[in-house]
Amino acid sequence: MKMKEWYLRRCVYLLAFLAVAAQAAPAPKIVAIGDVHGAYAEFVSILQRTGLIDQSLNWSGGQTTFVQLGDILDRGARSRKALDLMMKIEGQAEQQHGKVIPLLGNHEVMDMMGDLRYVSQGEYQAFSTSQSEKIREEKYEEYKKFMTEHGAPGSSASVDHDRWMAEHPPGFFELRDAYGPKGEYGRWFRSHDAVVKVGGAIFLHAGLDPDLHYKSIEEINKRVHDELAAFDLYWKELSEAKVIWPYMTLDEAIHQLQNIYRAAQSGALTVTPYAGSAIVNFLRNLPHWSIISPQGPFWYRGLAQDPEAPLQKKLESVLATLKADYIVMGHTVVSRQGITVRFDHRAFLIDTGMNAAFFQGRPSALVFENGRIMAEYANGEQQALVNPPSGQAAAAADRAADGNNQR
Repeated sequence: MKMKEWYLRRCVYLLAFLAVAAQAAPAPKIVAIGDVHGAYAEFVSILQRTGLIDQSLNWSGGQTTFVQLGDILDRGARSRKALDLMMKIEGQAEQQHGKVIPLLGNHEVMDMMGDLRYVSQGEYQAFSTSQSEKIREEKYEEYKKFMTEHGAPGSSASVDHDRWMAEHPPGFFELRDAYGPKGEYGRWFRSHDAVVKVGGAIFLHAGLDPDLHYKSIEEINKRVHDELAAFDLYWKELSEAKVIWPYMTLDEAIHQLQNIYRAAQSGALTVTPYAGSAIVNFLRNLPHWSIISPQGPFWYRGLAQDPEAPLQKKLESVLATLKADYIVMGHTVVSRQGITVRFDHRAFLIDTGMNAAFFQGRPSALVFENGRIMAEYANGEQQALVNPPSGQAAAAADRAADGNNQR
């Protein structure tokens, strides 16, 4: 063999080895945890089991990427403590070159919009202070005055005190402010995305409806942020126009707007062009927003519940478009016993009903590490869901070397 040929072959093998070595270098560990729903103790237990926090509740995950799929809130009493923990370790992880990625769930969106159907008494209580009773009485008088002066025609201006107080428990107004656009938690929520891709996996709260033909993750997140910003703007405009009371729930506000719109249409009430435009735009646009749509990323359950066969190729097309191998979702409790794998190990459903008082489930986490995908549970149980093919590095080296030799 001539020296030049021998040298070229050695270079080819060296390049192939370096390429495989780069591919074989361990990727950063990824841990995903689904819906918390105020189950703070259970949340802490799975964070500790996966090595993300220590006994002092400080970040100990090093360079790990931790993705939380939303729905920290509602149903459980200790949502605020779970939020505070997430906010703390988010900053601590950055100092260790790790990353905490909190995603929005439908319950964060609901609470930001004033849909408070699932807020527990304990969650309100966590925001109550020594001034809460005074605030409630002041807001009661403010609400009565508003309904007297600005209530829709035919609506009663009389408000039963005891019933109103029961519907606005201590901490109600503090919670609304905290989750609003200027509140500590509200600002934090609004900085989060709906979907993220880490490594080869897509993470989000509920699911991606394959029939919606998503073009990119950036497109999904932009639409969500645009809709949330539009909602906040409408709410501000309608409040300033005295069309709604700022602390109305979403259902109360919609009822008020519909009544005013009908009264204006019949001539029983006159509204300014500014207020009329805001009412029409809000009522017209709201039903079409992805943030509340059953097919949107916060609500879609098809990948969790529908038969797999008709969706298999559609899901593969979505993953190919978004350049991903897997999709990881919460929102739907398919099994309280463990993480559910669907679509030929392409989809992982990781909401296992952590809030045992409500769902009778248990804390779980999905772990990507060293080419494996593992289910891990707070009691120490582990389950391999996807293992790397054996001999992968050697086969890749042979393919690279053979390909270069044939040039």
